Amino acid sequence: MIFAGVFRSGTSVTNNQEHGILVVEDDPAIRRLVSMVLQRQGYRIDSAADGLEAVRKLGLGEYDVIVLDLMMPNLDGFTFLNTFAEQEPDRLRKVIVTSAASPAVIRERMKGTPFSLLPKPFDIGELVERVRSCIEAQIA
Repeated sequence: MIFAGVFRSGTSVTNNQEHGILVVEDDPAIRRLVSMVLQRQGYRIDSAADGLEAVRKLGLGEYDVIVLDLMMPNLDGFTFLNTFAEQEPDRLRKVIVTSAASPAVIRERMKGTPFSLLPKPFDIGELVERVRSCIEAQIA
């Protein structure tokens, strides 16, 4: 199982630094921006340039949230999410998907998977709020 045990359990933590976020984005500028903004919010950030790198990092660390682009080389976000849905379906609530693809197309391809969708271009403040909500939902 690629994703077994890669997320934290829903323990209550008040310090953002104790929350890990994996940013998976092939565009270096977007990856740096998202990482920098979330780091300034106090989160512990790790990043990956594609799905394969993300899988490797998931094997080495625990993350409270994954911010995932869909259109990437090597292992795209759709394949990543499909594998994830098969192996850790309850954990999809910890995934925030960013994509320039049509939301209707994404929902159609990913029927029944409960991830959060944030279409590109997105408001960085909205992303920060989605990350915060995702973490708070795990604590509740």
